[in-house]
Amino acid sequence: MDAASTADDEISLFCTWALTVTHVACDYMEEKFNAEKTGGDPVIPSPNLDTDLVMACDQLVDRLIEAYKIPIQMPINIARYSKLISLKDTGHNEEREARLLERCPLGHEGTKLIDIPATILDASGAIIAWYLPDALTDATQKEIWAATDLLAPMLKKA
Repeated sequence: MDAASTADDEISLFCTWALTVTHVACDYMEEKFNAEKTGGDPVIPSPNLDTDLVMACDQLVDRLIEAYKIPIQMPINIARYSKLISLKDTGHNEEREARLLERCPLGHEGTKLIDIPATILDASGAIIAWYLPDALTDATQKEIWAATDLLAPMLKKA
C-alpha cells in the first residue's frame, strides 16, 4: 500500500466520520427545536457528540427559538416577486428596479432595524429570512473559517 492510498483512505474515513457527526448533531438540533417549540419533553443529546458541539448546538437552537417567537411580517409576496425577477437582475439598472418596485411595493414606512433574533415572513407567512445574531459560538466560527481554508484548493479546481 502506498502513501497516496493511505492518505485517501484517511480522508475518506474522516469525511465519513464528519458527515456522521454532522447528521447526529442535526437530528439533535431538530428534535430539540421541535420539543422547545411545542413544549415537549427535554431532548438528551447523543453520547457520540462532544460537550463543545452540544453547547454549540444548544446555542443555535436557543437563537432559532427566540427568532421563531418573534415573527416580523413584511407586506411583500415573495413568490410573486421571485417570478418577476431573473438572474440578469443585478440591482444596478435603476429603470428595472423602479418597475419592480411599482409591481411589488415594499409596503413599509422607512427602514426597520432588527437587533434581536427574528423570523422575517412575507405577506403569506412564508419565511423569507431568519436573523440569528450570536447563533454560532466563537469556536464554531473559527472552525468554519479553518474548514473554508482547507476547501480553497479544491474550490480552485472546480
